[in-house]
Amino acid sequence: MVMRRRIIQRDYGFTLVELIAVIVIIAIVAGIGTSFVVSSVNTYKKMEIREKLVARGRASVEQMVRQIRIAAPNTTRVSASGNCVEFMPLVAGVAYYDELPDQANGAPAISAISTSSLNAGLGTMVYVLVGSLSSAEVYSNAGVRVGLASVVAGGGGSTINLSGATRFLRNSPQHRLYIADAPKRFCIIGTDLAEYRNYTFTTSALTDAMPADATRVLLADNVAAGVRAFSLSSGGVDRNVALLIDLVFSERGEQVALNQEVLIRNVP
Repeated sequence: MVMRRRIIQRDYGFTLVELIAVIVIIAIVAGIGTSFVVSSVNTYKKMEIREKLVARGRASVEQMVRQIRIAAPNTTRVSASGNCVEFMPLVAGVAYYDELPDQANGAPAISAISTSSLNAGLGTMVYVLVGSLSSAEVYSNAGVRVGLASVVAGGGGSTINLSGATRFLRNSPQHRLYIADAPKRFCIIGTDLAEYRNYTFTTSALTDAMPADATRVLLADNVAAGVRAFSLSSGGVDRNVALLIDLVFSERGEQVALNQEVLIRNVP
């Protein structure tokens, strides 16, 4: 008797349902992977933008701080909106020998002041400041600011020639006068942070308007004020005044807020 074996062949492969399931799973995994990559790239781009904003902001703030820090005493003032700060750069400070004519002693006006040896720093010697107690006095020309005509050195001291005969409002408690450069200001106008200089001296209140004859130097664009761009603390004859800078730099939807406090010498 011959035994016959039945050979059963089985077909191995994917069914249509299994194939669709695999495709769906692969699509889901690919989608998750793509979202992760896109998210990582976007995060990197945002970090890169923020790093650039920080660098740009710090450079602008540091440029202002270096100049404002050497402002002559009681020459720093801020506009009502807080978008502008104006000051007179200090060029030199020197002691004077004799009591100057002022409203208290009633002495006759003078056109020259004898001082100790004067060593001028950077800047142009434009104004002589004596005994100022506020920026309002300096900018209103209330007998504390006078033009400087020339400085003559000799005999171990200096002679400061004034632009005209002057009787000052008061003497300095320390018998010290300051020589200052012409005013300059930093302002946010629109979204631009700029420096303005070489403009006509104004005795009126500081506003946010750009001086018509000023030289403008752009420091940064896309800038806005924080609470106030510039805030000035109240000062006194025996302590410094503090200027707070609060700015927001932005680019492509990213923002970086920077603030800096600047101490300014305030002793007349």
